[in-house]
Amino acid sequence: MKKWVQSRRESAETIAAIESSLGVSLNLQKSAQANCEEPEDGVVFVHFDNMVFVLSKGSYIPFLGSPDALALFQTATVDEGAIRFLLNGADVMRPGIKELGDWGPAGRIVVVKEEKKGRAIAVGASTVPGSEAIEMKKGTCIKNLHHVGDRFWTLYKQV
Repeated sequence: MKKWVQSRRESAETIAAIESSLGVSLNLQKSAQANCEEPEDGVVFVHFDNMVFVLSKGSYIPFLGSPDALALFQTATVDEGAIRFLLNGADVMRPGIKELGDWGPAGRIVVVKEEKKGRAIAVGASTVPGSEAIEMKKGTCIKNLHHVGDRFWTLYKQV
């Protein structure tokens, strides 16, 4: 496994890349430095203080074990019946969603939470605009990118 600390310039570039690709502001100090771990070729965990992002296939996604990173994104709450499907990698279907906000245009990152305790169980990209999802009765709303127990989850245990 490779581990390294990015220089301030590299860290600033990484912050800008994360903010532009995910459409959020990380609100980090200019002096923030990224600690990186690469447990497997093509998968890099990028740490900024209490925020962790996964870089895989050229895209950044927030890591489920990082509440500070997850707090930056809109959420959707699913019912109990959808949980087992999501934990096996299924996409989020509209009938399983109990609560959702207007997450904006399609392609935005959405944190999927379970209804009972409100814990984050998946991170996905919206497939339709939030305003459309509210009106939908069936169909896929969120493409599952990362869920509890997946490859990223188990790789992070090595870090």
